[in-house]
Amino acid sequence: MSRKKVYEEKQRHGTAELPIGIHKMEYPEGTDAIFYLHWHQEFEFLVVTNGNIIFNIEDREYKLHTGDGVFINSNFLHSARAEGYHACSFMALDFSYQFLHEDIHSSFAKRFITPVLNGKILFREFLEQGNGWQDIVLSMLLEAGACPGHELYNYELMIRSRIFGVWDLMNSNSVRVKREDSLETRYSERLAPVIKYIKKNYAYDITLSELAGLLPMSEGQFSRVFKQTMKLSPVQYLMRYRILQSCQLLRDTDKKIGEVANLSGFNNISYFNRVFLQTIGCTPKEYRAMKLE
Repeated sequence: MSRKKVYEEKQRHGTAELPIGIHKMEYPEGTDAIFYLHWHQEFEFLVVTNGNIIFNIEDREYKLHTGDGVFINSNFLHSARAEGYHACSFMALDFSYQFLHEDIHSSFAKRFITPVLNGKILFREFLEQGNGWQDIVLSMLLEAGACPGHELYNYELMIRSRIFGVWDLMNSNSVRVKREDSLETRYSERLAPVIKYIKKNYAYDITLSELAGLLPMSEGQFSRVFKQTMKLSPVQYLMRYRILQSCQLLRDTDKKIGEVANLSGFNNISYFNRVFLQTIGCTPKEYRAMKLE
């Protein structure tokens, strides 16, 4: 099963007519994890309203101070924790692409939504207070976020105007990427048999030479190409994929943690616990007890 089923946040925000949710969360002194690793189909903007928050998006880490924000693209894994167990709070807006335009095949969507979803337009993830256009974005987000979450219909015009203003500024200050003929794209296609093999055989012992031989490449060349393309080494990718599968077993079955570790490709429960903690930010036992909001 792919990471989409393991880490997906099931809740959809807003309604079909107004597909946006506004959340204002406060965490007391002593808080560590604010939310564990997850993803959702909606776009998300988050602004810290008090304290400092360490935010992770995929393999990138940002330290947010009061007034700073982040943009999380659709389908991106992300997690957050309070810095130093101190009190903190944030405001978040989650919305689907339909909020911007209902028809994903429209000319508007092809110019301003689809390229963001497929990575041809890269929006800035870290929004820093006191930094020109980003200040305007943060201000508009806070204005939209000030609306009472249970009365959004009464503020729909204002909310839409702020989000469109934010999207315009994010788009104007984005990076355009041409990927069709890129070396990375060609490598990605070439690595497809390797990824398929890992997903089919992750529960068994897999060696680097075994994976390199599928292409074929030398182990050194394979490792370089894999990391350049996947942004993780082959071993890191395999470990991460195994952890993703273990999360599904922890959530959907009552199997003992030792059995989950074994079924996920770990023959040492201590090592499994250590890798799980490094990847997810909590122990397998804590993850099983935790329900993603």
